[in-house]
Amino acid sequence: MIKLIASDLDGTLIPEGTQTIAPDFWGALEQLLEQGYLFYAASGRQYANMRRLFDNYAERMGFISENGAIVTEQEQVVFVDELPRKLAMEVSEDILRFPETEIGLSGVRACHIKPRTEWFANQIENVLKNVTERFDNLEQIDDRIVKVSMYIHDFEKHIGEIQPFFQEKYGAYADFVTAGNGWLDMIAKGSGKGKALRVVMEEHGLQPEEVMVFGDNQNDISMLELTPNSYAMAHAKPEIKKHAGHTCENVSKILREFLKM
Repeated sequence: MIKLIASDLDGTLIPEGTQTIAPDFWGALEQLLEQGYLFYAASGRQYANMRRLFDNYAERMGFISENGAIVTEQEQVVFVDELPRKLAMEVSEDILRFPETEIGLSGVRACHIKPRTEWFANQIENVLKNVTERFDNLEQIDDRIVKVSMYIHDFEKHIGEIQPFFQEKYGAYADFVTAGNGWLDMIAKGSGKGKALRVVMEEHGLQPEEVMVFGDNQNDISMLELTPNSYAMAHAKPEIKKHAGHTCENVSKILREFLKM
């Protein structure tokens, strides 16, 4: 019997190229919560950003943010998976060597950026509305780093060079996974959305068959592998779909069928 539902946001609940959750989802979410199901939003996004998206529902659900590095419930941080500082700084130095990239270091307190373009600064500060701090030198960052990410300009042109570089150099310590909308994220070995969701499952005494998850990108794989009740979006690449038990076109449709709405 399903007791918990977790879903990715970008490309899953949020259509690609937009910043808002599909309107048909809210009725299903209301029914889930009213009937006592647990719901967790799971994203590479910052918690503050995710909370704004869910607004009035935020106190009734959970958040797995920063690709699983932080779990928040009822406004309280209940889990933090901090990156080794030395590794985070070494990867960041290499990101800054690629002129096609923009860097984002997620801390517990803020998202730390060194914008190369005004477009990127506007995207982080005004479109995503992240709690943001700019830095000139990496040594200035006084925060617990939980995620290192890079935005890649002209993504399809450069990803084939950049992703293999980081995977080959740091593959013994971390994976570098696509996260949608032009982002490549570093996830330390053994970390990620799957690890965070396991923490949540243990907290609530849940087994894999009692969980349903949805995702569409490489940063969702560890979560999709956790349960046979996993759905990859139909637009996901084959390398993602093979880790899921099912595929679907629309999360809300699956939830409505589940709820018999």
